[in-house]
Amino acid sequence: MKKVLLIALLCITVTHVRSQSFTVNDLVILASVQSKNIDHFMKKKGFEVATVKTDSLAIQACFIIKLKKGKTYQGPKRTIEISMQDDCKYFTLHTASGDEYLEGERSLIQSGFFYDEKKGITVKGSVFFQKGNITVQARPDSESSDAGYTFILKERKLPSAVKYAEDLLQFDSHEYLASFFGTQNVKRDMYYFSEKELKKCSVLFSGTKYQVVFVWGDEDNLNNLLYILVPHVLPTASAEGNHTATGNSEWQFKSGIYAGMDIKSLLRLNEMDFNIYGSESELAFMIKPADKGRINFKNTAVMLSCNNCDDIKMFNKKEISAMDVVKQDLPMYVNDVIIYPSHRASR
Repeated sequence: MKKVLLIALLCITVTHVRSQSFTVNDLVILASVQSKNIDHFMKKKGFEVATVKTDSLAIQACFIIKLKKGKTYQGPKRTIEISMQDDCKYFTLHTASGDEYLEGERSLIQSGFFYDEKKGITVKGSVFFQKGNITVQARPDSESSDAGYTFILKERKLPSAVKYAEDLLQFDSHEYLASFFGTQNVKRDMYYFSEKELKKCSVLFSGTKYQVVFVWGDEDNLNNLLYILVPHVLPTASAEGNHTATGNSEWQFKSGIYAGMDIKSLLRLNEMDFNIYGSESELAFMIKPADKGRINFKNTAVMLSCNNCDDIKMFNKKEISAMDVVKQDLPMYVNDVIIYPSHRASR
């Protein structure tokens, strides 16, 4: 693909310029153009290749306004940059016109791009737009010596398949999640972060044995994934008052953990003893984060349940050994599982 694009970008012929305008809508259209047809598309818009760079990681090209011989251009300065990588594509529009910047933002809104509506649309502000697997960062070039404005469109490649719960960690925004699983299967909701604090979240396959909660660090843009909860009972505002369990989750985990797994099997899987927070801890029945056995409980937080264990005295402490629980043959098992992105692993 990279070789085809490189040849297409270099094979430039002399043509008459029909137009020298280039809008944000054109940028969105460009993202859907096949690589072999990009040069033709840009020529029709009145642009020509200025530079091309290629290496093992990406192909980069810069397009500038094509001038007729002996003619000068009096309109706003514009350049379009393209970067093709294996997992994503970048299309960047630079313009010197503040009016074009505002019109570009309005056109994205009209096209159904999601954005933080609390932000006003001005020439001084930056706005982050999202739609499916496409994001557009609109920002003024405040640090540039030349006054100007930039739209950076990023199109991410959709995964070919999702098998394990950990595979869900690549979906780092509501829009990207919905672009793969379908908007009908992804709902916006409010997650009980604590007894008194609610946090915006997205719920995948709500009310099924594949329900999953995505908790976002950026609640305004519904992105920046904090963690994913694979719950037994959905802890969200929409599910409040309806505590019917869907049964054990059907999601598989790469670590070998599964919902409903008894503590004896979990201990055998980890090949090493681990500690569980007791009733004197705010995290009662959660496995203490550690990375000493086969399972990294820092990246995978496990909440346990125990049938009829409320009066068991051995839990009346801050921590208890899993081995001690197994020796007492107590009915403890995996209930909820939280998985973290690698850069946000619990400490």
